[in-house]
Amino acid sequence: MKKTIHIKLWGGLGDVVLSTPIFKELQSRFPEHQIAVIFANKDFEEVLKYNPYIHKFLIINRFNGWYYGFLERMKIISPKNIAYGLVRPSFTYEIAASKIVAEMIGIELEHSNVQLFTTDEEDTFAKSQLSKYVNPVIINITSVSSANQMWPIEYWRELVSTTPGHTFIQLGVKNETLVEGAIDLRGQTSIRESIALVKHAYFFIGVVSFLSHVTNAFGTPGIVFFGPSAPAVWGHANNINISKNLTCSPCIDFLGKGACPYDKLCMRSITVDEVRDFLLAKSMKRGEIIFQ
Repeated sequence: MKKTIHIKLWGGLGDVVLSTPIFKELQSRFPEHQIAVIFANKDFEEVLKYNPYIHKFLIINRFNGWYYGFLERMKIISPKNIAYGLVRPSFTYEIAASKIVAEMIGIELEHSNVQLFTTDEEDTFAKSQLSKYVNPVIINITSVSSANQMWPIEYWRELVSTTPGHTFIQLGVKNETLVEGAIDLRGQTSIRESIALVKHAYFFIGVVSFLSHVTNAFGTPGIVFFGPSAPAVWGHANNINISKNLTCSPCIDFLGKGACPYDKLCMRSITVDEVRDFLLAKSMKRGEIIFQ
């Protein structure tokens, strides 16, 4: 019977996405082992579904939590915990989050791009939905981790109303504010459908989030707004990563969900004009961190 490497996931959906490069690397380094992923949030399985480098999903719930705790205490399993957020990465690192995760489990990544896998059926769904629109741009306006990361809603409205050559499609949770003029898909798509839509979209614009990380799996071009978060840690080479590089940034690892004392100046300083210009530019340079 094959030996098993246990990985315990942490954080939100975005953190799960950022962990994906380690699974291929582990399988390459330890081909005689199988990989089991342990988590408590059932949604994590939706993100990782069809990953060929993961062999087991071990879901902790109120019925079996004691069992996995017992296995750990008895050293029957020794899961590698990848809670990289606990090391305050925006202050302690200047490398990508996926590389930090790899470092925590004692490996070095050969390839650090996010790895997500969709089915033909999911791809067909996304293509069919997007084919209805001209230059479909997926937008994601909400940050679950901190409201300080959100671009002002009036900026979103202006961007949509002044860029008629593109169709803006809003993904996200049902109770978030609707951007007037955008196609409303809030709360109407599953995790898998959202991943496929980002995969096949013409472009992505949004805050640092689950979907901004999804873009990296498929090379979907995008613009991502960085205020409290560090682009060196959470940015991706397929996107234009905009940061105003203020002296108070990044603050996410200390301020967390606390109110910004500067009224989110880092996000308010990102203008609609510059975002529109980047979207319209045909020869934009991706992967750069734009400090302005």
